[in-house]
Amino acid sequence: MRRLIPIFLLLAACATPQERCINDAAAPYRAALKERAEIAKSLSRGFDYVTEYETRRVFTRCKTADGGWVPCWDRETYPVTRRVPVDRAALQARDAQLARDLPGLERAAERGAAACVAAFPDGGG
Repeated sequence: MRRLIPIFLLLAACATPQERCINDAAAPYRAALKERAEIAKSLSRGFDYVTEYETRRVFTRCKTADGGWVPCWDRETYPVTRRVPVDRAALQARDAQLARDLPGLERAAERGAAACVAAFPDGGG
């Protein structure tokens, strides 16, 4: 994955200023759509996933000052994913709020895109 990070950075840098501007203007709208999709998925499943981190003691090898190895106790942290029931009322209320906010977010994204096209008429490249 670390080898792919420079490639992603180069691809992100390839966007024209107009494309970056439009992308930034539409980000809140896309985030709201994504959240609504996640809420619908959680409601249909009836549960959600929560990741917690647990620290456990493990018996391992430790390096000494002279470069040797000795057995010792150490702590390691592990991610533990659990299923938790969803709070249907809270999720439905949040979904209803997002449904009310979406038209305004869409209009704001359209206004932002129009402003970007006006600011960078030739595509910005």
